[in-house]
Amino acid sequence: MEYKKSPLVSVVIHCYNHEKYVQESIQSVIGQDYEKIELIIIDDGSKDSSVEKIQEMIVICKARFERFEFRSQPNQGLCATPNEALDWCEGEYFCPIASDDVMLPRKTKIQVDEFKKLSRSDVLGVFSGVRAIDERGHILSEKRGLNKTFTFEDVFLRKAYLPAPSAMLNLRAVKELGGYNSQLSIEGLDMCLKLTKSGGKLHSVQELLVAYRRHDDNFRKS
Repeated sequence: MEYKKSPLVSVVIHCYNHEKYVQESIQSVIGQDYEKIELIIIDDGSKDSSVEKIQEMIVICKARFERFEFRSQPNQGLCATPNEALDWCEGEYFCPIASDDVMLPRKTKIQVDEFKKLSRSDVLGVFSGVRAIDERGHILSEKRGLNKTFTFEDVFLRKAYLPAPSAMLNLRAVKELGGYNSQLSIEGLDMCLKLTKSGGKLHSVQELLVAYRRHDDNFRKS
């Protein structure tokens, strides 16, 4: 009964030339301690063996998730890729993640529980603290979230700590806003501004729930 009441969470992994990391990213979603997840992976025209690495995970993904989709397309760019996925997502919440980043095991459950605990229709996103890791997964630094709810003014004045890799967003709100602006390179900040401009709020929990990978090839990330 509890499983039936749990909201579906849509996780979207957007991949570009991350053959060294994409399987670890996928495995981190498989390893979530929250069951009701759909996973959508989009490869944005990778020139390395990313597609082959993803294909090796298809069987286990189909067995693990409520729904699984893998699409490979010609290169469209960082913001256009998650926009493609929005039309396919069927969940209540939306978690975009790059294919070189890693979700820590309790991310999905903690954020869903936080949405339930807040029980406010104006809270449109839950974020968290972030761990920075290097190419080999060694920890470089950690920064916890602020356990605080932020307004448009906080986001606009850069007083809010809302790291994009940690986001869990209200999917309906994101769709109603038309998704991400594909003309911008800092798409996460723009989405936070759009979500709060009309009175929406964004909340941060203190827990470290995602590992953001720093390496020479991730210049495309916000």
